[in-house]
Amino acid sequence: MTGKEPLWTIAELERALAGEAREVIGQCAGPLGPVVTDSRRISRGCIFIAIRGAKFDGHDFVAGASAAGAGAVVVEHRVEGCSCPQIVVRDTLDAYGAIARFWRRRFSSPVICVVGSNGKTTTTQMIASILRAACGEAHALATERNFNNQIGVPMMLLKMRETTQYSVIEAGMNHPGEMSRLASFIRPTVVVVTNAQREHQEFLDGVEASARENGLAIVSLPDNGVAVLPQTDGCAQIWADLARARGCRTLWYAHGGESEVTVRRSAGGLTLSLADGRAAQIEFSLPGEHVAHDAAAAAAASLAAGVPLDAVVRGLAQFRPVKGRGVHHRLSSGAVVVDEAYNANPDSMRAAIEVLGAMQGPRILIAGDMAEVGDASEAAHAEIGAFAREKGIEEFWCAGEQMKAAAAAFGPAARHFETTQALQEAAIDAAKRPVSMLLKASNCMGFSKIVDALLQGA
Repeated sequence: MTGKEPLWTIAELERALAGEAREVIGQCAGPLGPVVTDSRRISRGCIFIAIRGAKFDGHDFVAGASAAGAGAVVVEHRVEGCSCPQIVVRDTLDAYGAIARFWRRRFSSPVICVVGSNGKTTTTQMIASILRAACGEAHALATERNFNNQIGVPMMLLKMRETTQYSVIEAGMNHPGEMSRLASFIRPTVVVVTNAQREHQEFLDGVEASARENGLAIVSLPDNGVAVLPQTDGCAQIWADLARARGCRTLWYAHGGESEVTVRRSAGGLTLSLADGRAAQIEFSLPGEHVAHDAAAAAAASLAAGVPLDAVVRGLAQFRPVKGRGVHHRLSSGAVVVDEAYNANPDSMRAAIEVLGAMQGPRILIAGDMAEVGDASEAAHAEIGAFAREKGIEEFWCAGEQMKAAAAAFGPAARHFETTQALQEAAIDAAKRPVSMLLKASNCMGFSKIVDALLQGA
């Protein structure tokens, strides 16, 4: 994404923070921008937001930001030693969202919001590939990495420019109330829901609660907005009711079966069929039924945003998965390593096991604890071990306290490692032979380091 850096006046910043600001200290006549939260990215004239995090407090860096040339700072209290204007607010995280919301209102180009339990990042990046095919990389904005929360979403929205023709923003949540807040920043014209599955069950009371929370993005749609919904999902009616109550249009999609936008596996790729009779063949070699489902979601969302069909076809053909989200690596030994190390919950773990089960043996599932599963954690982990055995996975290796239940359910052939380091050493040794190996765990387990070690030894 390219484009001239935006400039703010102090008056615009105060308007953006109307209702948030308690005091303005100092005056600034010159232009300001860009907006940053990372003290390592300070540039002359920037607006530094001092956000309090789990490990750092942005207020500790305010004086340094001022000395480095920041044009203004947004803080929760007056900071001594700061020579630039200070806008004092009740909560800097709320202020950051308010600034992003104000900025978003400047633009009228289509904005797709991706929500759901699983597949959000893959669907988002598929849409990003489609948007780049439609208008070029310089005119398409897409969520980067995992910037889908109350800090990441504003960061992405503040990258919008007059030259932006399409945007796709991923929105993630793990607590009630978060989605409506994020959606108020994004103000989407299209919302695509990937699915409702067992995510963040420690904080959400069941799959239906997750579906309703994600569905709050639909409530944020304008009158001419489009809710893009998975036809075969068990919670589809919840989202359809929300769209009907909002008065916006729905567009249904499916992988297999019949829908308004349908994707089916075919020789050499995918067949995309539309309700109006149009169809297209797409070169697409990525395995997994869940990946084909994501492709259907991406195609439907892009079409709802007004992207031409030919760009949808080209964009999906050009798509490549991102690190930690299903990338396949072939090592010099002949081993194939599938990197699913970024995240895991019971349903995404089952989908990954389906992929491994379809690969050439011998197959090794390397699994780590699934976080935020809640009171059902032991049963959920045991389910994974039993499912891996059912799918004929020859070897099951795991680490993490919760994965002991999975190892027990898999049976005597399972190996539970007390540390991820020991697991890593065993994986490196196993990769010296032509095995199919899939690694999946919640991000807190640090399995990406195991993947990196495997690739370094390739």
